Amino acid sequence: MKVLGISFGKVMGNCDILTKEALFGAKEAFPDAEVKFINTVKMKIGRCIGCGACSTALEKGKDNQCVIKDDFQALEDAVREADVLVVAAPVYVLQPVGQFKDFVDRFSCRHDVSAINWVLDKRRSGEMPGNADDFPMERLKRRTVAYISVGGATTKNWVSMGCGSMPLFGFPPMMIQTGNMDASAMGPKGSPVLDEELMTHARGLGKHAAESYTLPDEEITWYGPEGTCPVCHQNLLMVDGTTKVECPICGIEGKLSIVDEKLMVDFPEEQKARARGTFKGLREHTTEIQGFGAQAVPKIMAAGGFDALKEKLEKYKNFDETIQSM
Repeated sequence: MKVLGISFGKVMGNCDILTKEALFGAKEAFPDAEVKFINTVKMKIGRCIGCGACSTALEKGKDNQCVIKDDFQALEDAVREADVLVVAAPVYVLQPVGQFKDFVDRFSCRHDVSAINWVLDKRRSGEMPGNADDFPMERLKRRTVAYISVGGATTKNWVSMGCGSMPLFGFPPMMIQTGNMDASAMGPKGSPVLDEELMTHARGLGKHAAESYTLPDEEITWYGPEGTCPVCHQNLLMVDGTTKVECPICGIEGKLSIVDEKLMVDFPEEQKARARGTFKGLREHTTEIQGFGAQAVPKIMAAGGFDALKEKLEKYKNFDETIQSM
């Protein structure tokens, strides 16, 4: 078993300490496990530029590297080797630090299980050239993951999107989220090691993530607060003025009711089965994306074709000259 801890916080800061404590828990459960820790703060990980090179390469069955040459590849390779992950990120303004999101944006498009299986299905049916057996199948590897959101604020709503945003990392590759930890109000604590309950929770989080890797999916339980959503266990809801609500993290719909002054949300089984971290939920998104061309091309042709579109775009391409002539 290979266990990887990733901290997006400062060196020997709260994220580092809590992640390492979680790794101690994993090692305690599995003494033979290979444990690795990475702090990313000095790594250069730029944003995704939307070039599409990774998607094109995957369609061709090539196990390519990102065209942006920075430290992303080293971190991606470490994730790909891991079986169990513990990921921690600091929250500065409501959600995890930007470097975390930059990594997620570049990692996700290269490891989307639904998109990969879409290519494999096309190859097997003969609609797409290539042999399905030649595909880098490691991209479909099963992993478990636990998240730690770290915030200094004692006011909960200043860290409200920390734990909620972190599962975005594991959704596309369908990592099994085994638990999370909202380590907020860290400002007045002095250090995590002074809070025995917090450290015990962190160690248990890592131990549970490692133990869960050895279990069948249906036997894996959740470690941490249950939350309103039964899938991502967050308390975030989108409302539309009716009793219908939606989890903005998982994208599933439920029905709201109030029982004895207590808010209750019922999420049907068919909705839980299409959450973003499931194959069905990811396939909905793949189908949506693959349909863009069929919707957009007829509109372009109806407006005069690609040459006419290029002409319309000239003033935006040459913005400086256009604006000066106005």
